[in-house]
Amino acid sequence: MKTGTSPKTLRIPNDTIADIERVAKEKKTSFSKEAIHRLQNKGSDDKNYPLLLAKLQTIINFSLEGAESGNVEMVNKAKEEVKKLWERKLISSK
Repeated sequence: MKTGTSPKTLRIPNDTIADIERVAKEKKTSFSKEAIHRLQNKGSDDKNYPLLLAKLQTIINFSLEGAESGNVEMVNKAKEEVKKLWERKLISSK
């Protein structure tokens, strides 16, 4: 499969254009990169996002409990959850 780009004309609803522009600005990226990201993800949000938020909350909870109680085991549990995130590649770059 060849790589590269090709210009294509397509009609995009104005509200979708505004949303892509808003998200691209928030992410400090270009309209094209955000549109391509959406096309590659079938136009939906990152499907791992809710899971990522839940995992991050677990990490925070373990860390806080460890810090408040002085329990090193809770901090180790937080580290293990972080390791799982990276192993599953749930954290992706822009």
